[in-house]
Amino acid sequence: MGNESDRGRLIRNISANTLQVLGNQFLGVFIFLIISRSFDKPSFGELSWSLAVLTLITTLLSLRLEQIVVRNVAAGGDPSDMLTLFAAHNFFTGLFFFGVLSAVCYLYPPLAREHYLLWILSISQVLTFWALPFRQLLAGCGAFGWLALLASVSNLIRAVGLYCCVIYSALSLRMVIALFTVSSMVELGLGVWIVRGRLGIGLRRMRFVPAYTVLIKSSLPQAGVVFLQAGIARVDWILMGVLSSPTHTAEYTFAYRAFEFAPLPLLVLAPLLLNKMARAGGRTDMLFLDRLVRLELLLATLPTLWLILAWAPMVDFLTVAKYGASNTRTFLILSCCIPFQYINNLYWSQEFARNRLGLILSVTAVTGTIVLVGDVILIPYYAGAGAAAAYLAAMTVQYILYTRASDLGKKWEWGGRLLVSMAIAGGSGLIVVGVTDVLMLQLLLGTALYCLLGWVTGLFRTKENVLLWNP
Repeated sequence: MGNESDRGRLIRNISANTLQVLGNQFLGVFIFLIISRSFDKPSFGELSWSLAVLTLITTLLSLRLEQIVVRNVAAGGDPSDMLTLFAAHNFFTGLFFFGVLSAVCYLYPPLAREHYLLWILSISQVLTFWALPFRQLLAGCGAFGWLALLASVSNLIRAVGLYCCVIYSALSLRMVIALFTVSSMVELGLGVWIVRGRLGIGLRRMRFVPAYTVLIKSSLPQAGVVFLQAGIARVDWILMGVLSSPTHTAEYTFAYRAFEFAPLPLLVLAPLLLNKMARAGGRTDMLFLDRLVRLELLLATLPTLWLILAWAPMVDFLTVAKYGASNTRTFLILSCCIPFQYINNLYWSQEFARNRLGLILSVTAVTGTIVLVGDVILIPYYAGAGAAAAYLAAMTVQYILYTRASDLGKKWEWGGRLLVSMAIAGGSGLIVVGVTDVLMLQLLLGTALYCLLGWVTGLFRTKENVLLWNP
C-alpha cells in the first residue's frame, strides 16, 4: 500500500508539473506573439535585448541556489532556514544589482538613451528574482498544486492584460512595462502569502553568516556550469544587440524564441528522465534508453518538419508579415539543433546522475566558447543566420564530446539513428516542397513520406514506443 501511495503521489506530482509547464509554455507563446505583432522591429528588438541582459544577470546572481534549496528541503532540511538564506541572498544581490544599474545609467547617460528599456524593465526582473525563493521552496516541499499557481500567475496576468490592451486600446511599451511590473509584484505577494499563510513557513532568526557560507560553498561545484549555461542561452541575443542592428536583433530573437518553444516534449521528458536515472544511481537500463532514443528522435524530427514547412505562411499570418519569410533561413538552421538537444539531454542526465560534474563543466565550457567566438565572427557578416550557425556548431560539438565520453553501449548506434532521422526529415521536406506549393498537401505528403522512410529503415518501432514506460 505504501509503495502504491508513493507511486500515486509521484504520478500526481508529475502530472501537475507537466500541466504547469505546458500551460506556461502556451501562455508564453501567446504573450510573445502579441508583443512581436504589436511593435515594430526596432522596439521589439530593444525589448528582447533588454530582457536577455537582465535574465542573464539575475541567473548569474542566483548561483543556481534554487537547485540546492530544492534538494535540501526535499531531503528533510528545515524549510524556514532555507527560505531565510535564499530570500536574503536574492534580496540583497537583487538590490545591489538595481543600485549599480541605476548608478551606471545616471553616470553614463548614453547607455540610458540607447537602451532606454533596460533600467525600467529591471524593476520587474528584480521583483521576479525576489519571488524565486518562494517558488523553489514549494518545489522542495512537494506542494506542486501551489507551485503550479505561483508559477503561472505572472504569465496569466500578462496574457490577459495584453489581450485586453489589444482589444480595447492600442498597445504601447508603457502598458507592457506596467503589466510586467504588476505581474511580478503579484507573483511576489502571492508567494509570500502561500508560503507564510498557507504552509506556515516563515523567515527565522539564525546564525546567518555560517549557514550562508555553507550554502554558498555547496553551490560552488556547479557555479561554473551555471555561468556557462546562462551565457550560452542568451549571449547570442546580447551580441546581436551589440554587433548588429535592432531590426536584425528582433528577427533573430523571434526565431530563437520559436526555436525554444519547438522541443516542447523535451520539457516534459527531461525531468522524468533525470528522475529515473537519479533513482537508479546512474546505473544503465539499456532497453529503456534504446526505446527512449527512438521516441525522442521521432519527437525531435517529425514536429520539426511540420514547423519548417509551415513556418513562412504561418508566422507571416500571425505577425503581419514581419518574421516569417525573412526568418526562414535562421529558423531552419536553429531547427537542425533540436535532434542534438534531445540526445545531449540524455547524455547530460546520465552524467549528472553519476555526479560527473567535471565532465559536464568541460563540455559546457567548450560549447560556450564556440558560441561566443562564432557569434563574434559571424554576426557582423551574417546577422541572425550567423548566430544560428554558431549555435548549431556548438550543439554538434557538444554531442560529439558527450558521445566520446559516454560508456553507454549503444551510443554509436544512436548516432547513426540520429543522422538517419535528420536525413529522412530533410529529404521528405525537400521532396514535398518540390512537388506542391499547397501547405496542407505538403504537411500530409511530408508526414506520409517521413513515416514510410522511417518504417523502411527500421528507425521507428511503434510497439517499443508504446512500451517505453513499462518495459
